Amino acid sequence: MNPNISPARILKIALLSATVIGGLPAIAAAQTAAAPSSDTLDAVVVTGFKQSYANAVRSKKAAIEITDGISSDGLGRFPDLNVGEALQRIPGVQINREAEGRDATINLRGMPGEYARTTLNGQSFAGPALLRDNQGSPLGAFNSDIFSAFVIAKSPMANTVSGGLSGNVDLQIAPALSRKDGGFMKGSYEYNTLGDLKAPAATLGYNKHLTDNLAVFGTLAYKKENFRRDTVRLNNYDYLTSAMTGLTPTQFNAAYGQYFSPTACASNATSYCRSLGQALGLSPTAAAAYVTSNTGSKSTNGVWANSAIRQYTRMNVGKVWSGTAGVEWKPNDNTKIGLIGFSTDRNLPDTVQYFLINYVAPSSTPGAGTVITPTGTPIQTNDGRYLYQGYDFTNMNGLSSTRLYSQRQKSNGVIGNIDWSNDKWRLAAALSLSSGSNASVETSVDVVNPTRAGGNNINGSMSTGLDDIGGFSYVTRPTPQNTLGPAGTTWTWGNVNDPVSYYNNGTSANSSIRLGLEGSQSYAKNELNSLGLDGERFVEWGPIKSIQGGVRLEREKYVSTGYRVFGYGIQTSKITPDMLSTAPFVDDFMGGIAGNYTKNWQTLDIRRFLGAVTPVSVYPGGTLSPTGLNIQYSDGAYYDKNFTNENDINQFYIQAKYDTEIFGHGVRGNFGGRYEDTKNTITTLDRTKPPVDSIGSPNDFKTDQYKNKYNFFLPSAIVVADVTDDLILRGAYYKTYVRPHPRQYSPSTKVNPGQILNTGLSSGSVSVYDVSVQIGNNNLRPYMAESFDLSLEWYNRPNGLVSLAYFRKNITGRIASTSDPALLCPSDGSTWGFGALSWDGAYCNATSLSTATRQVHVNASGAYNLDKPTTVEGVEFNIQQNLDFLPGFWKNFGGSFNYAYTTSKSPSIAPFPGISKHNVNLIGYYETPKYGIRAVYNYRSDYPLNANGTYTGGARSVRARGQLDMSASYNVTDNFTLSVDAYNLTDSARFEFENDRRVSRWVDYDGRTFTVTARATF
Repeated sequence: MNPNISPARILKIALLSATVIGGLPAIAAAQTAAAPSSDTLDAVVVTGFKQSYANAVRSKKAAIEITDGISSDGLGRFPDLNVGEALQRIPGVQINREAEGRDATINLRGMPGEYARTTLNGQSFAGPALLRDNQGSPLGAFNSDIFSAFVIAKSPMANTVSGGLSGNVDLQIAPALSRKDGGFMKGSYEYNTLGDLKAPAATLGYNKHLTDNLAVFGTLAYKKENFRRDTVRLNNYDYLTSAMTGLTPTQFNAAYGQYFSPTACASNATSYCRSLGQALGLSPTAAAAYVTSNTGSKSTNGVWANSAIRQYTRMNVGKVWSGTAGVEWKPNDNTKIGLIGFSTDRNLPDTVQYFLINYVAPSSTPGAGTVITPTGTPIQTNDGRYLYQGYDFTNMNGLSSTRLYSQRQKSNGVIGNIDWSNDKWRLAAALSLSSGSNASVETSVDVVNPTRAGGNNINGSMSTGLDDIGGFSYVTRPTPQNTLGPAGTTWTWGNVNDPVSYYNNGTSANSSIRLGLEGSQSYAKNELNSLGLDGERFVEWGPIKSIQGGVRLEREKYVSTGYRVFGYGIQTSKITPDMLSTAPFVDDFMGGIAGNYTKNWQTLDIRRFLGAVTPVSVYPGGTLSPTGLNIQYSDGAYYDKNFTNENDINQFYIQAKYDTEIFGHGVRGNFGGRYEDTKNTITTLDRTKPPVDSIGSPNDFKTDQYKNKYNFFLPSAIVVADVTDDLILRGAYYKTYVRPHPRQYSPSTKVNPGQILNTGLSSGSVSVYDVSVQIGNNNLRPYMAESFDLSLEWYNRPNGLVSLAYFRKNITGRIASTSDPALLCPSDGSTWGFGALSWDGAYCNATSLSTATRQVHVNASGAYNLDKPTTVEGVEFNIQQNLDFLPGFWKNFGGSFNYAYTTSKSPSIAPFPGISKHNVNLIGYYETPKYGIRAVYNYRSDYPLNANGTYTGGARSVRARGQLDMSASYNVTDNFTLSVDAYNLTDSARFEFENDRRVSRWVDYDGRTFTVTARATF
């Protein structure tokens, strides 16, 4: 560091940047240090890891609010794979690795991503439109090279953009005048060990002061995405039945009756209770004849086994273009005018999902469908069930499913700022105009060797491995398991009630191959325009130093479009057998960690297939989707995903800033309030008549409009006390809220009366059919939080920090989805059209439609505001030190350790997903002016996923996981640097389980990633 530059002068630079972006603390990166001019300072700083962490410490100390952040390392980069990976180094931030496509969504303070507000330079903007709730902003849509820093505002005040219940994530692009003149070029090469995949990237940037008071800048970044994820999914566990095992009632009771209740399960029994009658497919009276003293002697929760196995690979292929440019002018000493534009386009058109999906499909006649023979001895899990690890099988339903899964995420806009100030006033205006879009387009082709009478020849064995993926074993015969038949095969369309299917021998019953073509297409566009006007009057009214107020007008529009498509009208004569071949990744699937996985796996050349069978014939009375396939109007995706949601928001705030002394200690802060009113307008579809078949018609719908109004007053206050020069105590109180995600609304109640046979529940003499109801919720309200924060920070030396923070959030009105029949089974049947309903302790039955041999279950679902509060609280500890006070080579060391402990209390019907109790980051680095190396270890403890409804398979959790990353850089010259980064050196996988870790559900494997980067400045 230049000895002529004091910490106070460096702090001045940071505060100047903070003023420009509207009050949030900026973290100045080395490449954006102030350029020489009449009123700026030369700054010569050490670039690299050390400077990045030092910037963060200084900004945290200077801020009024409770914040944390991370800046570029001074080499024009964040040494992480994406924005989300960088942010997880911050206390209280957790990355969601279940996002398959490196979307880089995060949780803040344990809460789902939608609870955080993402801003750009402190302003609202339209990021890529979210496609579902609980998702959070896909930060992977942006190339991190266009940003200077990321700041997490954990205690937003009255002047802060609202909507961040867990906090605001501010993406910062430094303005033009604060940047140092010159340019940089960066080229990098990424290598993914899984699949031996490579991807280049390049960035070019230039900053120029045209005069002392006028500057421009521009950055353009390109990155190819070419990576793979492999997964073993154990999608379902079922209790054994006589139909599934091929045993007679007497044989079944002798073998497995000890695990089943001899009598019908009581209505208050747990969801796992299973009776012998259920296992035999008989009424309690009929089943009583087979009950012996052995029945129920060990358990009444049944004995279970996995019934659906998926080997899955996803190839992510595409590119990301991101850019930003800006101009800033200072016409006089009091005024600054700036304009920053940004754009990003993440386009993954060739992303493909490859599935091998085999599942148990028993027949109502025992032994006629899939038959399994459990092997070994069952174990008892901690939820009371007994579980077989493996079994042999015959007549397994086997399919190869190949899905073109194109993704595209876009965001662009401009943000303009005008700031004027003198000794008495500060006036500012900010205009933000932006738009974003998101598209997820799936086209799926299944080649199926179906379970059928007489057998389909698929046999083999499987073992889940319990909680050890290395013990996974899967054998299937014959090879190949799936084919497209001989050349010239004649394919017959399934008909209006089976519209996605084609059969190779006329009908389903006569065919040995089923070909299915279907898909889900989801699109969303988001527009957001805002105008903010702020004024601050500096005063000397005792402790009050200024009065600040402002108004913000915000208009946002979310347009959703969605379809389910089916395979009518394809050109089947152009299908050839060689379109299906052995999966190209079977030799290195899961990097070899998945034990004895099956290599008997065929995949389709889907681009070739779709190119051959299209264009299609239009179904009579229907229309085609944007991908040129027929739309299935009877499917819920049509009437649920075609809508417009608009918000007109008026926001006003006022706050007072104070600065005084109490008993010789400095005390400062602010207090105030924010008032917001919102007019919400939803334009959506409503079904006017039920579909006559499984295809439906666009004429079955009309357009409805719903309007909501609500307003809130949001008080806030923060106090900062200088206990000593180096010890700071902060306390904050504030209220904030989050508006419902547009796709949480389902304004019109939608009834699908079509009775669909439930093969999983049907057995013996009883056939079970399902009908569905989606309950309307056009009056959803935002969820509110009253928050308390406390932070004690010890700045023990320059660039050093030890801090301890506590937070508590009381959340009311949280939106939850449920399909629990105990709640959604009105005895009068509401207006659903199924007559009287009754809940039997497990299912909602349409009594007037049911008989002794036929049951009709009504499956209702809906989202609503919980009437019981949820509390989230936690503690965050952070220690960060540069050891430059030590002698010799020891002065080059430094590091950081942060730990977050988070808990929640929520209604049992809606547990809060995604919260890990323990989250740890351990960071160490060694850096000299010539080279540096950094190691980062991240650990996240178990956390639950969404668990709605009574199906126990929904109660899933993710096992604790740790990952080690490393970065190294070498300054070849003052203008040329080489660096190497390594990610997931621990070769960690993500493991998901159901209640008990031995009930494994989902294991993801990404392998290791390495990047080599060269950067030159000029």
